[in-house]
Amino acid sequence: MRERALLGLFASIDSPAGPIYECKYYPCHFNGQDCSFCYCPFYPCFLYRLGGELILRSGRYYWSCKKCSWIHKKEVVEEVVLYFSSIPRQILVEADWMFFNRCLQEILFGRELGKRVGNVYDLSPPNFYGLDCRDVENSSSLLIELEDFSIKKVIRVERPNDLNGGILIPEKMGSVIRGFRGSDCIECKL
Repeated sequence: MRERALLGLFASIDSPAGPIYECKYYPCHFNGQDCSFCYCPFYPCFLYRLGGELILRSGRYYWSCKKCSWIHKKEVVEEVVLYFSSIPRQILVEADWMFFNRCLQEILFGRELGKRVGNVYDLSPPNFYGLDCRDVENSSSLLIELEDFSIKKVIRVERPNDLNGGILIPEKMGSVIRGFRGSDCIECKL
């Protein structure tokens, strides 16, 4: 899947596809969608605001993009193509998940909001950014271990301290995400 995402990125840099009406899956998200990124270069992004969510299927965790239409908007395709067109392809081929996630945050927010805390990369700040949040007494987050852009392991975390590597994201329950802002427990409406 990573290879397909890179091939799609390179093809889009050369010439964005626009809608592909003859695809048997069209429209997989909405009529008129831009199909330049059939496989998202930012997968898995772990940003709930784009419509994705963590799902468990057949004993494995996946980041589902079923409800994400962001990458299929014409103006987003143009912005992503412009962003990556100045980066040498060899760098993109060799880049890891962290590189692409930082790029995504720069495109979405104008800067990286995620923070490295020891060996953990905390994606709570970009997930909570701009949302209506309130303090709560207890909360939990999810610690994700990735291997080659695939989710290897997910651990529920009750306290933000003593984490040893991985990506920290809030836990989603319906239209609410809960997690930690520093040592405080918070809940935010999506």
